[in-house]
Amino acid sequence: MGAKISFQFSAFLRGLFLIFSTTVYTAILAPPAIVSCLLDQSGRWPSIFQRTWVNWLLRTNRIRLRPQGLEYLKKEQAYILISNHASILDIPGIISASPFPVRFIAKKSLSWFPVLGWFLSSSGHILIDRNNAKSALKSLKKAVALLKKGISIVVFPEGTRTPDGRVKDFKGGAFLLALQSKAQIVPVSISGTYHMLPRTGWCFWPGLMELNLGKPIPTRNLSLREARPLMEKVRE
Repeated sequence: MGAKISFQFSAFLRGLFLIFSTTVYTAILAPPAIVSCLLDQSGRWPSIFQRTWVNWLLRTNRIRLRPQGLEYLKKEQAYILISNHASILDIPGIISASPFPVRFIAKKSLSWFPVLGWFLSSSGHILIDRNNAKSALKSLKKAVALLKKGISIVVFPEGTRTPDGRVKDFKGGAFLLALQSKAQIVPVSISGTYHMLPRTGWCFWPGLMELNLGKPIPTRNLSLREARPLMEKVRE
């Protein structure tokens, strides 16, 4: 009983610290980040503020990163990073570890959050409405355009965070994007984040996040018939 109370109290304190640190970092970085979105069409400065924010958040909450496979990537090339999704921590982890700016394909419901939604949309992240085929097609075209500009795209093909830590079936959108853009696919396997912040959690627990990046997979000659076997291969 005493151990349970101690755990709950520790979680409460960590939750308070997460709220405090998030609020402080947002208050410091949001004003220049918003200005950069308005003035910098290249997306360079919004990316810098984005990376700074996640680095501060991870370090002060004692989340350590161990990326492997970065040597496979070329900074001047755009990729489609396809990752499992165990926790919301996966997002800052990828932003911090990537050697180049990245943009995410995310749920359109995030646009409901006043400051966050505006920043995500204005800085080039793609908010997709999966229940609207016309909107989804428009988002796909936007992602292709970003890849053509040299900006890498991150996709979580499971569609949402896993409820139990196991990798779920992949949806085909990421591979349709590869067919359209001919960009190389980089498989990303993330471990450790589920225990630091599971889907039902509300505080960060210190720990090690491991990101393993596979060798880029060419898609220039990929056919629609070959897309599904490739999807299963990447999932494995």
